Order: sequence, then C-alpha cells, then structure tokens
Amino acid sequence: MDSVNKKEEALEALQHLITEREAAEKKRRINKASQEEALVSGYTLTQLHIIAAIKEKGLANNTSLSESLKLSKPAITKAVRKLLQHNILVKIQQEDNKKEVYYLLTKSGEELALLHDQLHEQARNRYLSILDNFNTDELEIIIKFLNTITENIKQN
Repeated sequence: MDSVNKKEEALEALQHLITEREAAEKKRRINKASQEEALVSGYTLTQLHIIAAIKEKGLANNTSLSESLKLSKPAITKAVRKLLQHNILVKIQQEDNKKEVYYLLTKSGEELALLHDQLHEQARNRYLSILDNFNTDELEIIIKFLNTITENIKQN
C-alpha cells in the first residue's frame, strides 16, 4: 500500500478514535458511570488541578496557583470562587499579612483530591495497558505523532 493510502487509513482511524471517545464521554455523562466520576464531573479540569496543586503544596495563593498551573490570575480567581462556594476550599490570611489570601482544602476538598488522584491512576493504568501492545520503535512513533498533534493544537 502506498503512503497516500496509509495516510488516509491513519486519518480514518484518528476520526474513528475521536468519534468513539465522544460517544463514550456522552454515554458516561448519561450513565454517570460511577458515583466517583459523578462527583468529579461537577468540577472543571482547572478546578480539579487547583485542588491537586493545593493538596501538593498544603497551602496556596492566587499567584502560586497561577504560576504552577500556567493560568492567568483571573482564571484562578474564577475557578476558586466555585470551590469556595462548595466548601472545597477555605480562605485563610496570615496574621502578619492580612492582604494576602491563601487557600486550604477542607475535609471535602481532601476527599475530592483523593478521588481525583484515584481516577487519574485508573486512567494511567488503562493507558499503560494499551501501550503494552507496542514495541519500543512503535512507541517512538506514537510519541512523535502525539507531540506533533499537541504542537498543532497549540498553534491554532
């Protein structure tokens, strides 16, 4: 088979992957696949990353979250607002600096962070299991392909 036909076959496989992933996401949303996923699905990816960052640091402010997550301060403020409303985070201020606001996870926030970690670990194991089907040379090609797609997305 010539390279043009292989490219078409690869494009069809990529389109099929995207379609199946979207169908699986839709099905998961309808079924709320598990109670854990239902709890996590009520939050944006940004909010979950904020929770994970605070879990890792123990205490964080808008500036440290903005820097570690590479997001704007307004984006952090918006995401944090919902987390505060849902009692996932609490605001605290240092005695010596009342101007600076820090965030700390509540008990609910710690539980959500743990749940998020568990779901990440399940996904990681699922992907590692899939990658077991490929040899080192094939993995190099997969890595190159994924990095190329990622760069293309960033440029658009």
